[in-house]
Amino acid sequence: MDFRARIRAAEHTDASAVARIGSAAMSAQYIGLVDPEAVRAAVRQTYSVESIADCIERCRSADAAEFLVAERDGNVEGFLHFDSFGPEPELHRLYVDGEARSAGLGSRLMEALNDRLPESVRYMLLVVEGNDRAVAFYQRHGLQVAEQVDGLVYYRERMGVDFPASTRPFRLVLMRQV
Repeated sequence: MDFRARIRAAEHTDASAVARIGSAAMSAQYIGLVDPEAVRAAVRQTYSVESIADCIERCRSADAAEFLVAERDGNVEGFLHFDSFGPEPELHRLYVDGEARSAGLGSRLMEALNDRLPESVRYMLLVVEGNDRAVAFYQRHGLQVAEQVDGLVYYRERMGVDFPASTRPFRLVLMRQV
């Protein structure tokens, strides 16, 4: 595990690095699992520098939200976004830069989140069906598979993403902290 990385609250100046990491990671991880049109639409609408900066600021000003970054040698190499803005607390995204993956940064971000949350808070997260590596990672961190949901419906209703009419459906695995 890389202990040289510092985990800290994100600042609006981190938005560009977060957008770059999230765009690249989402595009790479969903190859063969999600319609490329859906990925492009989600990246375009949720990973613009402006939308990330807005999300960071909303999380900074809320009690039940965390937007964390893993920084090493002055460079943001990963991030985590958690909030309670929707119907239930949710870990929305956790991504690590491709070159820094498998160095323990994801685990450090999860530990930092759980250290910041009251013990009574239980949250959910969604993983694209077929991303078995992510499911196993979250299971190691105390989450369990609960059910599967329609990805297009979830992203439309909960995140406001508009998909082209021809977008092929995809499934998400809903996991819950136990």
